[in-house]
Amino acid sequence: MFRNFLLTMLIILPMAAHAHSPLSSSFPSDGETLDVAPVEIVMDFKASAKLIKVELMMSKDKEGNGFLGGLFGGDDGEPVPLGKSFLMSMNKRQVIPMPSLGEGDYSLSWRAMGGDGHVIKGELTFKVGGK
Repeated sequence: MFRNFLLTMLIILPMAAHAHSPLSSSFPSDGETLDVAPVEIVMDFKASAKLIKVELMMSKDKEGNGFLGGLFGGDDGEPVPLGKSFLMSMNKRQVIPMPSLGEGDYSLSWRAMGGDGHVIKGELTFKVGGK
């Protein structure tokens, strides 16, 4: 009985994991440092997905940020306004046009819905300029 259960789980779990359209690659890739700011962010999913929410934040300078250097919160960063034309389109490749970005550290939080209706989310960070 236990062997049948284990065999069933070994068959079902890989199919369920594949059905959620995980991100297979992106440009810029997570943690990448770029010399020039990207004009777009490209996200490739393993299966079709549609972006339902995307937020881009520019990290604030850690030194002297707010009361006691951000010790009491308020250190989330500056939101970078993005358009919405790229949202709700079902594709394996999602392209997010970027506004003009300056040097700094950026964090892109995203939420997408796979073709099976499951919501997936993630975050990728990148740095523009500097060493």
